[in-house]
Amino acid sequence: MPAIADIFTDRILKNPRGLVARFWWRDMKAHHDIFRETLQALALTAEDNLIEIGCGGGTFINWALESGCRATAVDHSADMVALTEKNNAEALRQGRLEVVRAAAEALPLPDATYTAAALMNVLFFLDAPRALAEVHRVLAPGGRLVVHSVAPNPPSKIAPAPVARRMRLYTDEEIRTLLEAAGFSEVRITRTNGVFQLATALRPATAEQQSESADAVSGSESDRP
Repeated sequence: MPAIADIFTDRILKNPRGLVARFWWRDMKAHHDIFRETLQALALTAEDNLIEIGCGGGTFINWALESGCRATAVDHSADMVALTEKNNAEALRQGRLEVVRAAAEALPLPDATYTAAALMNVLFFLDAPRALAEVHRVLAPGGRLVVHSVAPNPPSKIAPAPVARRMRLYTDEEIRTLLEAAGFSEVRITRTNGVFQLATALRPATAEQQSESADAVSGSESDRP
């Protein structure tokens, strides 16, 4: 028989489903600080098109939409997709939000579509190289990524030991290596309370974008008295 920790990890955390999971994720208040930190790092504007991988109950995407941006929320759990749709019904009606049921490692979304991406508390349950490669693919050149995760600290700091052992936790350098291998640049990793990792990165801009940026800076300098 599966261990209780396996059942909890699978049905509540990895692939949430059922009444208990829907109640758990309808508004995960324990993650509100994580949402705030991620939003601050993303600095969304009305011009952005955001993708969130692992949207859970849809609280973060609800907050993100307050910036005026458009967004796509992705989760592989049918229950989480339904919960996100319920909690963001107005944005769906307005056409500002799309909710997609899909695996992070195989996104049914077009290339170079999004200007910003967020992954929070999901990297440790994913095939990280494949998932990050998919995020890189769907981000437009110059698009920015924020990953919020948990460092491999003593399990008691993040989850009961039987659950923590079922999570693939990465050191800061391992996350940096994963991001760079997926094609991201300008990787920065900071810590919150010594436990949580906030990684930011960019999909490199095209040569044309870099040239336009350089021209803009040059033009601004030439206008100075």
